[in-house]
Amino acid sequence: MFKFKVIWLMLFLTLSFPSFSQQLAQIEGSIKNSTKEPIEGATILHKGTNNGAKANRTGTFILKHVPFGNHEFIISALGYKTLTLKLEVNKSTEILKEITLSTESNSLDEVQVEGKTVSKRIKESGFNVNVIETKQYANTNSDINQILNRSTGVKIREQGGLGSRYSFSLNGLSGNNIKFFIDGVPIESFGSGMSLNNMPVNIAERIEVYKGVVPAHLGSDALGGAINIVTNRDYKKSLDLSYSIGSFNTHRAAVSAGYKHPKNGLMINLNSYYNFSNNNYLMRTNPKAGVYLKAPIPPKNELFDTLQSARRFHDDYRSFMTQVEVGISNKRWADIAVLGLTYNDVYDQQQTAATQERVLGHVFSKSHTFTPSLRYRKDKFLFENLSATVYANYSRGENIITDTSSRTYYFWNGIATEYSPNAGELNSYKSITHQKINNSFSQVNLNYKLSASHLFNFNYNLNTNKRENYNEIDPYNDFYNITNQIYRTTIGLNYQQILWKERLNNSFFIKEYGLSGKTNTAGKTSKNYFGYGAVTNIKLDASYGIKLSYEHAYQLPTFTELFGDGLNVMANEKLKPANSDNYNLNFYYGTTFGNHYLNVDASTYYRNVKDYIIQKSYDTPQGQKQLADNEGGVKVNGLDFEVKYGYKSNFMAVLNMSYYNAVDREKYDKNNREKITYKNRTPNEPWLFGNLDISYGRNNLFSSKDNRIQLNYYLQFVNNYSLSWSKLAEKSTKDYIPAQWLHNIAATYSFNNNTYNITVEGKNLTDQIAYDIFKQQRPGRSVYLKLRYLIRSSH
Repeated sequence: MFKFKVIWLMLFLTLSFPSFSQQLAQIEGSIKNSTKEPIEGATILHKGTNNGAKANRTGTFILKHVPFGNHEFIISALGYKTLTLKLEVNKSTEILKEITLSTESNSLDEVQVEGKTVSKRIKESGFNVNVIETKQYANTNSDINQILNRSTGVKIREQGGLGSRYSFSLNGLSGNNIKFFIDGVPIESFGSGMSLNNMPVNIAERIEVYKGVVPAHLGSDALGGAINIVTNRDYKKSLDLSYSIGSFNTHRAAVSAGYKHPKNGLMINLNSYYNFSNNNYLMRTNPKAGVYLKAPIPPKNELFDTLQSARRFHDDYRSFMTQVEVGISNKRWADIAVLGLTYNDVYDQQQTAATQERVLGHVFSKSHTFTPSLRYRKDKFLFENLSATVYANYSRGENIITDTSSRTYYFWNGIATEYSPNAGELNSYKSITHQKINNSFSQVNLNYKLSASHLFNFNYNLNTNKRENYNEIDPYNDFYNITNQIYRTTIGLNYQQILWKERLNNSFFIKEYGLSGKTNTAGKTSKNYFGYGAVTNIKLDASYGIKLSYEHAYQLPTFTELFGDGLNVMANEKLKPANSDNYNLNFYYGTTFGNHYLNVDASTYYRNVKDYIIQKSYDTPQGQKQLADNEGGVKVNGLDFEVKYGYKSNFMAVLNMSYYNAVDREKYDKNNREKITYKNRTPNEPWLFGNLDISYGRNNLFSSKDNRIQLNYYLQFVNNYSLSWSKLAEKSTKDYIPAQWLHNIAATYSFNNNTYNITVEGKNLTDQIAYDIFKQQRPGRSVYLKLRYLIRSSH
């Protein structure tokens, strides 16, 4: 018995010795900003170790396994000044007072994408959504489209250089199936000068990409998804100036500024940009792709030759936009009340018709739009837990299309043939077509918080479009005088649950779509459609979870699809709305270990579309033109994934791949004959593509402080695809677009704490012949230099 007690005592002392030699504690606290808002994702790191913790949604954290004694802790968050805290740990649980981080006005460490509270909340909803923080791209020469083109599931195809027409694809659905917003307002309501392919990235704070299922508060008839660009509006003092110059005589300038008076609440916001390019890049013959540049041989122009290359000669593009807002904030009756005015102006020469086989040499368009607006927001509106947002604008613009060359055909060497004194290039008659466009948009958003776990949202949108056409050369001919008008309404109601200690996030919503209109040919029409959906996010652990989402959605025909654009798009007033059942399954994982972080997102989806609206090309006496038409139905399924790895603020690598299969699901046509396109992939749509983005940066180089050098390499891959239904095209013919690998690099030097930035950027370094929508050749190798000046403060 005595021996047993001795053995037990020795064992106890042996096991207990570590606790006597090194007692461990845990540290609890919360991290907030200067306005007492929690900073989700903020980290506390025990200096000299890999032991750390991350703040949750409420800003609280628990750091375990800290030895007794004197230690230093580093508290940091993206966009905030890093704080070093010295602490003597002498009890098992240390409870800290609230830790406050101040905003870093021009943080050098802006490469990471995670950490913003708003972005985190959006990603933790059940929606399959990408949130792109634009700070890491702000010094590049990219526009919004080029940034989106790096995102998972997104493919953007342009018909040329700066300002050219483009097609946007998201998870297999493209064109007008995808809707675009600026701060929740449809981009179309600002006029034709506001476009993602001319909008510099500097004016955006973040970009939200909703796939398949769109939240009710956006109030949209988006069949396949939506893009919401959130602009810089939350800084009390800010100024962002940039200018870039590059290949093809390209010039781009942008300014974004804001000011809020600390006492009387007066606020002023300014966003403005200017773009110009000759777009005179080389067009090249490419036998591998079945592309030949044919041109007559002077002086008789009777014989033809194949040009190895030819420079574009009629593709100038110029756009200008200014948006000014003046108002007040932080009043008893309004948190924000703002009056705004937006003006945009565009000059656009047309080098080709729908395909590059039809060369134009004189057609051009000019447009301008004025858009006054009102924006109002109030928390605690009428009731304690009710908030309201109201927005309204009215845009009045004019688009003038000039087609008066008397030359019916041009070639790539600039030679025109077939002189006809009364004809234009696009039409058999000369025309200076005036399109007077009047649009109005109004939106009401109400949010009611029943409790912390139960929230309601009501949204109402009214969008009107009216266009009057007349031909200046023949103004009294009623054949050219056309007036068309449509009204679109969307009503949405959403109920959100946040349950099980925020591990379960559900949303249920219904939408009603209304479409009515008046045309010269069909008279008045009016119809309503009903949609619904649900989403859920299940957090299986703090670091991983799954999302499920479903929506029965509608896409109403757009104004251009119904009535054409007067250039290359033909009218189809019999076009019907498309509808789809959209399903999404998403898995996500995110973790940090020491100074490293890893995020993985993988999604699979299914779309069952009826009356699918597809863009077709038709041969006309004036060359190929586009027409929107209904297909009986299309099934789309696919998957995509993204892996993101980062080390401190120095290194980040992002790899994503996207695959989808969109096929004709109708076996028989209207005459009960088996369709030749049955189970064929939809035409003119890439179905496999991916991106690799690698960046490396270092602070405080050259023995000086407050500077940073940032290097970036970007690779884009697109697999080969067919311009027609997949089984109807051979890879050896001109109806196929070959696989493409495009390489881009950028180097940025920032100094004076990111106030001054210089960027050199090279695109398509290997000078590959790249093609896009309807096999239009895109620019080859190009180089750009960008200068940027930035000051920003939240105080």
